[in-house]
Amino acid sequence: MATVYSKRWVQPLLDAETHSRLMRELSLRPATASVLMNRGIRVPEAARSFLNPSASDLLDPFRLNEMDRAVSRIRAAVRRSERVVVYGDYDVDGVTATTLYLDFFKRQGLEADFYIPHRLKEGYGLNESAIRTLHHRGTALLITADCGTTSMEEIRLAASLGMDVIVTDHHETPSELPPATALLNPKRADAGYPEKGLCTAGLAFKVIQALTGQVQTDGLDLVALGTIADVSPLTGENRFLVKEGLKQLTEGRRPGIQALKEVAGLKETSIRTGTVGFTLAPRINAAGRLTDAGEAVRLLTTRSREEALRIAQSMDRQNRLRQEIEDRILEEACARVETEYDFQNDGCIVLASRQWHLGVVGIVAARLVERYCRPTVLLAVDPDGLAKGSARSISGFHLCEGLGRCRDLLIRFGGHYSAAGMTLREENIPALRERLSSIVLETLGPEDFRPKQEIDAAVEWEDVTPGLVGELEGLAPFGPANPEPTLLLRQVIPVNPRIVGNNHVKFYAKRSGGSDGPMLDVIGFRMGERMAVIRGGSRLDLAFTPERNVWQGRERIQLRLKDFRPSGEA
Repeated sequence: MATVYSKRWVQPLLDAETHSRLMRELSLRPATASVLMNRGIRVPEAARSFLNPSASDLLDPFRLNEMDRAVSRIRAAVRRSERVVVYGDYDVDGVTATTLYLDFFKRQGLEADFYIPHRLKEGYGLNESAIRTLHHRGTALLITADCGTTSMEEIRLAASLGMDVIVTDHHETPSELPPATALLNPKRADAGYPEKGLCTAGLAFKVIQALTGQVQTDGLDLVALGTIADVSPLTGENRFLVKEGLKQLTEGRRPGIQALKEVAGLKETSIRTGTVGFTLAPRINAAGRLTDAGEAVRLLTTRSREEALRIAQSMDRQNRLRQEIEDRILEEACARVETEYDFQNDGCIVLASRQWHLGVVGIVAARLVERYCRPTVLLAVDPDGLAKGSARSISGFHLCEGLGRCRDLLIRFGGHYSAAGMTLREENIPALRERLSSIVLETLGPEDFRPKQEIDAAVEWEDVTPGLVGELEGLAPFGPANPEPTLLLRQVIPVNPRIVGNNHVKFYAKRSGGSDGPMLDVIGFRMGERMAVIRGGSRLDLAFTPERNVWQGRERIQLRLKDFRPSGEA
């Protein structure tokens, strides 16, 4: 029987002198200084840059190995009016990077084309049939967007046919790189570029910066979409790119973005990273998961409001269908985990089915990781016994390296530290489960399988003020490497606990041992199954993010729960 572990709360010890210096020199509250230190920011100069990112933080794009070769070849293509095709991936990063390139070429007076493989029919990355088709169409230059790093044979084929290939990608690199005209990847061992966290949309932005010698801010809405959807770290260059891009997404300059916000009910809403991750990106991804990702490119490139609205409505319908399929697969997968796995002996989850939809298994794998805190592989098996799927990992386990030790069982694989895709024969699935489980168990210890709840700072009741909320908001945008601040408030008395909405917990927090003064609103999304703990009469310790909540024109502070436990429990 599988076990779901309770979280262990972790609050790092901070150097008091450094903490005091940040507070003093930047006029910060104690909690805000703690958050900065927990993000690795310990000197005032770095803190000022973090709080006020600007274009001056951007690096010279020519520091990236082979950028000069890529720029030279692209300029020649524009000068000679050659046929250029952008070969993108079917996820948000690939779609937005593709759109950035198409917009650039259009501004140069060159109508470039694009090609995105069908997820179910062609799979990820370059393929021989597509290369030959593009050659027959007269393509002289092929630029990849979020693929190509491992496409050795396909790029050799393109070269033999007389096509030049520029790879822009950010996936893990093999020991031998394909013979591309230029291969731009910040994860190359010889990349020479300190920012390893660029997604391909960010990389396309850097290519355009190199080509024009300017920071082309008009495309930062696309960069923000790709960066957030690809779960890239929101530090360094990404911090400026996303912060400015979110402003453009809020403005909705593109008809496609306006339409997407409208069908999602976000017409007047300020766009934040969570809005992209949970509302906009899933709709863009839905096209590539269920049908044709080319629709997403057309949505982002069209200047017609009518066409944009038609495509956005179609993508919204596809997203609802995707959610239905996802819920069904998740329910079935959880039932199988509960009956087939014993996590005293099983280090990972590997599940497969001939009834599962390939376009959705990656999302379900991520949901299983959240629930069971185990690296997870989910596979969809076709009628010929070919299993294709996605994997997600947990902190401490490098998924791509782990799969590398199973390469004899796999036809192909690739990805990152925490996410990967793969193809194998159905008969090799049991061996993959056994070997990957052994690798995980020899790499991680028991505590690694218990999810952590990071605490940035403990606060007192009087610390939770609008001023603190505003100061913490200045640390946005939040995401990987810069998560939302999580504070700790101890000895809280819950008042009037109840279930609202879709299994959400809501109650008022009353100060323990204090007067009958104002209480704080508390919301815990999808925590309804833990209502017994709240109603048990115990005082609670709350791990939460404070935020503004406006209801009927009145603004109050709300504590959005990350976790809670009876006071005094470790």
